[in-house]
Amino acid sequence: MTGRGAQRPRSRSAREDLLLAALVGFMGLLEIVAGAVLEHRLVASVCLVGMAAALAFRRSRPLVVLVAVLSLFLIQSAVGVPANAQLAPLAAALISAYSVGAHCQARAAVAGLVLGVLGIATIIFADGGGASDYGFGLLVLAGPWLAGMLVRRRTLAAAAADAHADAVAATVQARARQAAEDERARIARELHDVVSHSLSAMVVQATAAAELLDRHPDRARVAIDQVQLTGREAMVEMKHLLGVLRPASGTDRIPQPTLDDLADLVRAEQASGRTVALEIVGDPRDLPRGLELSAFRIVQEALTNVRKHAADASATVSIRFEPAALQVEVKDDAAASRTHEGEPGFGLTGIRERAQLYGGCVEAGPRRDAAGWRVWASFPLEAK
Repeated sequence: MTGRGAQRPRSRSAREDLLLAALVGFMGLLEIVAGAVLEHRLVASVCLVGMAAALAFRRSRPLVVLVAVLSLFLIQSAVGVPANAQLAPLAAALISAYSVGAHCQARAAVAGLVLGVLGIATIIFADGGGASDYGFGLLVLAGPWLAGMLVRRRTLAAAAADAHADAVAATVQARARQAAEDERARIARELHDVVSHSLSAMVVQATAAAELLDRHPDRARVAIDQVQLTGREAMVEMKHLLGVLRPASGTDRIPQPTLDDLADLVRAEQASGRTVALEIVGDPRDLPRGLELSAFRIVQEALTNVRKHAADASATVSIRFEPAALQVEVKDDAAASRTHEGEPGFGLTGIRERAQLYGGCVEAGPRRDAAGWRVWASFPLEAK
């Protein structure tokens, strides 16, 4: 398609040039038949046909066309045909000079102007013209040449503008594709957090139910009910997250969790038999929903890691509102130190990515004040 599209403008231009050449040749022969040339009519006719034929190549070979037109003009002047006897040869010279300016590179165009000036001067000298004729000849040649140069400059500027617009469009498309990839990566992290947290909670709850089934059936039933509740909640949130991959259907979507939902998260941990405490320090304030979601997911991932690596440890979740920062901390009292970096999935990598998304920072490692592990994240806020 590209090759055919490029050939069509060239073929159209070629037809236009053939039509122009035929028109100049027809008008020139008509002038000769009408008596514009009294002597050497055969030489004038042959030279005129040659000039007209050369104009058919004025775009592809502008310098050659200019030299050919001026050479034929000089031949008929040398044999005695007056230079001002016809308009057609003069029109051929004007068109060829314009073509040099419009279709040649800068150096070639200047060289063509010099050749044209010499050719016109030679023709006027052969025709026996005076000083005013030289000035007129220079004007006849330089005027169309300059017009061609201006047209070429405007054409090149328009082509450069089109190329820039295409480059900008390509950049915008590339950024859009990258934004889509980033969004898919974000959704993948969301799915990882939801699935890993919910499945881990369900495993712990199911294990507790199995241990209590014979001795305490009522408590076992509570744990089983919690497994069902956790599973349903996980399915609802996964449905919401996957929904962003599909066009909006007009139905309302469940909102993403915020810091207000941390209490429910902690209660779910406590219902599974774990010891988890939540403390809020400072005055809560309105925060960007994306930042609140990131903070919630950091707590969720940290609690999941506690469950994976220190199932018997108790944990404390601290949310501290400071004038210029939001601090999130999850720490446990596990006796043995461990690392999360080698675990498959996102883990601490996902936590750091979420914090960096809002200009925050993360520290994760063994506690310094006591045994256990600590995950701490800080998000900068505008001072109140």
